Amino acid sequence: MSSPYESGDPAIAAVFIDAPRSPVLRTLFDYWTAKRGPRLFPSRAEINPADIKPLLADVMLWSVEASGDPFLIRLVGDNIVRFVGADNRGRPATESMPPDAARMMIEILSQVVETKTPRFRFGKALWKPEKSYCDFEACFLPLSADGQNVNMILGGLKFDFESGRPIRAKGVEG
Repeated sequence: MSSPYESGDPAIAAVFIDAPRSPVLRTLFDYWTAKRGPRLFPSRAEINPADIKPLLADVMLWSVEASGDPFLIRLVGDNIVRFVGADNRGRPATESMPPDAARMMIEILSQVVETKTPRFRFGKALWKPEKSYCDFEACFLPLSADGQNVNMILGGLKFDFESGRPIRAKGVEG
């Protein structure tokens, strides 16, 4: 039997989606797209936190370490810290996740690096068992210092404690 993290049933797991649905994540993706222009991806240096200030509470940044090393969390927004219950800056992306969820997280981040394309996901927060009733939506956006290789991943993460009611950031309509 497959892991609940890989199930195609969004009522019990998470699935990949084609584009962000959350207004906050759409705004983050639109910003990334504008910074990217005709290139595959923008650099971290082009991402100005002042430009996306209303989104920062829902933003994460992972560094892509040498092959085989963990992805490290470089930035984590306040809403994510509140949901997870810890500020995991400087720690591996999978620290304190259940094993199945950790494998899925590594797979998603690795896909972004290998395909050099964004990934979007929606489902239940089964990776946080005491909050598994919550829906979440996430986006993973590649960044590159050299224009060729992904060296960081800009992410957005939104939580919905009442199914069907998206949580919105201040200053973002929708």
